[in-house]
Amino acid sequence: MIISNARVLTFDSSHRVIDSGVVEVLPDGSIGYVGRVEGTTQVQHHPGGQGRHPSISEEKSHERIDAHGKLLMPALINCHTHLYSTLARGMLLPGRAPKNFPEILKKLWWRLDRGLNSDDVYYSALVGAIDSAKNGVGTLVDHHSSPSACAGSLDRIEQAFREVGLRGVLCYETSDRNGNASTTEGLNENIRFLERLRNEPGDGLIAGCFGLHASFTLSDRTLRRAVGANQSLRAGFHVHVAEDCCDVLDARRRGRKSPIARLHDLGILDDKSLAAHCVHVNASDISALARHGINVVHNPQSNCNNAVGMAHLVEMFRAGVRVGLGSDGYSPRIWEEFKAAFHVQKLRAGDPRTGYAEAYAAALLNNRTIAEKIWGWRIGRIETGARADLILVDYYPPTPLGAENLFGHFLFGIANAPVDSLIVNGRFVLRHKECVNVDEREVAAKAAARASSLWKRF
Repeated sequence: MIISNARVLTFDSSHRVIDSGVVEVLPDGSIGYVGRVEGTTQVQHHPGGQGRHPSISEEKSHERIDAHGKLLMPALINCHTHLYSTLARGMLLPGRAPKNFPEILKKLWWRLDRGLNSDDVYYSALVGAIDSAKNGVGTLVDHHSSPSACAGSLDRIEQAFREVGLRGVLCYETSDRNGNASTTEGLNENIRFLERLRNEPGDGLIAGCFGLHASFTLSDRTLRRAVGANQSLRAGFHVHVAEDCCDVLDARRRGRKSPIARLHDLGILDDKSLAAHCVHVNASDISALARHGINVVHNPQSNCNNAVGMAHLVEMFRAGVRVGLGSDGYSPRIWEEFKAAFHVQKLRAGDPRTGYAEAYAAALLNNRTIAEKIWGWRIGRIETGARADLILVDYYPPTPLGAENLFGHFLFGIANAPVDSLIVNGRFVLRHKECVNVDEREVAAKAAARASSLWKRF
């Protein structure tokens, strides 16, 4: 496939912006030549290009895509989400509205996840994957829970990912909150899925983590069991950390300084782990996150919605903590998380100069670094040899656009522009705003029927 006549944002080492650019997608799903097109019929080599440019004879065997001046950039990455929450959209909670985070968990999410059956798991993942694709997200890191349908649940989510065509990282949320049998089931689902991936590596589109809920719902015994089970698997742990002050208070009741200290001391947090949220952290915690190379995932819209607080994003960046960006299931639009991350830090600091570099890096640089560091995926850049995870965006800049002013174009233009097409691993997932591999309307109708039944059970 050869995509030509695009304005290419490479996000390579030089962060080039290539007008009238051409990108070659190879049959193995990687990126070949990246450069500039001169004229209308031939791909010409120029000093800024990468790879070997396709000859005219080679071009004839490729599908030719004329981008008509659209923006071509790497597909977006969501480093923490909960697709099981999809079927809760529009659901009304009976009784008094929850007044704090523990009540939100008990009244909404922990009731919802217990109500899910296997088909609910599949359709919630399918709808969530479609929504993400239509918003330019090519990779999702999902954190799943369905205590009444635990065994095999990660396979149903994988099925949804493969049908839509997305890249994904899956895990099951182990917790002690539903009793010993449920804890063991959660551990076993992680082990089974990770062992299968290890023994059947497949096409590299699906990877796994070892899922844990949060320090305050996990005993020392369960955490040690998870570490023991994971020794041979060597997967990173994906866990909620210090999302609310209740997590901090629980850690102190257990004789630990903080959830971060507890989870690190017990072998959970290291440079392969994902620590979602990290809102209630102090200087000592931030120092530990940086020192141990722990990957943090910021979820600003969810934090605002749950009124749990504002993460110390700027301080973590200054200390050298790698902070990526996720949605926590709040929205499929990672661009909205980018905006929220930026605006919340301004408000928190009371300083309009704050948050630019941190929001930009979290959304567009650190997410890809996390994906490469933990799962070996070279995504989030347009350069020779990287995976062809790309989006075409209906954005025609009305002002000059270059490497030096990308932030302003992202915030006020690109983030608001429609996504025309999504390519993952060299294959179209979305084309001209329509899903290529699934019938979105049929899926929505079936999901609505599942949701209706689920809400009655809820």
